[in-house]
Amino acid sequence: MALPITSTKEEAVDHMAKEQWLVRQDVGMTSHHPHERAAAALRADIAAGTFAPGEALPGQRELADKYGVAQNTMGQALRLLEAEGLVEMAPRRRTRVLQPFPHLEVRLSEDGHLHPVDADSLGYSDLRTGARGVDQQAAEALNLPPSARLFVHEAALLHAGTPWALQTLLTSVDIGTADGGRAVTVEPFVTGTPRREARHSSRWSARPATTEENRLLRGHSLTVLEIRRVGFLEERPNSYLLTVVRADRVTILTEGGS
Repeated sequence: MALPITSTKEEAVDHMAKEQWLVRQDVGMTSHHPHERAAAALRADIAAGTFAPGEALPGQRELADKYGVAQNTMGQALRLLEAEGLVEMAPRRRTRVLQPFPHLEVRLSEDGHLHPVDADSLGYSDLRTGARGVDQQAAEALNLPPSARLFVHEAALLHAGTPWALQTLLTSVDIGTADGGRAVTVEPFVTGTPRREARHSSRWSARPATTEENRLLRGHSLTVLEIRRVGFLEERPNSYLLTVVRADRVTILTEGGS
């Protein structure tokens, strides 16, 4: 049930005024921004099934009354949820709830790479290709000076058209070099037959997503799994792969089970 609580946040509508915000008491409200608070409450109602996939939401004015915010603030909240892929907005039509993103099972193989179990509906979108950049952690892992300029290839991994992970491959040698690439390549960065690695090492951690990762993964306040993998050729570190996975949409299985 929605209960009023007093907020000191002032909002420019027709004039500056203090208002009361109606929020669901079971939803964590960590943001002080009214549109993010309203989006969190509506997001929770969609997840709870109050508004079903395919259903048209009430009008923006009605939603604004329901969540206790100004109409333009509710519009900001809806645009935030649209960026996350939860709703679809269209001119002269009510906002519609979209089908939830499908969950994805990904297998962690012995080579230290993640391979989706279901090969259908997969894809990727290039974010950076062949750029040069500095990454101190990658340089250290590759036994290079901290200021070394590395080749950077970055992509968003897609399932059913929606991103489930971000991958960044950093190498000292461009993977497109004519000598067959002294850099080992991995999907979606494959430019030819990859050379066989002698071994690899991986480091895992869970953390809050950065602002940019939330944007690219179409989420809000996400928790992500971060996997840093170093591949070795003839005992020499050769490639550094950073994978950032949406923890809420992916189940990672090992070769022997879950």
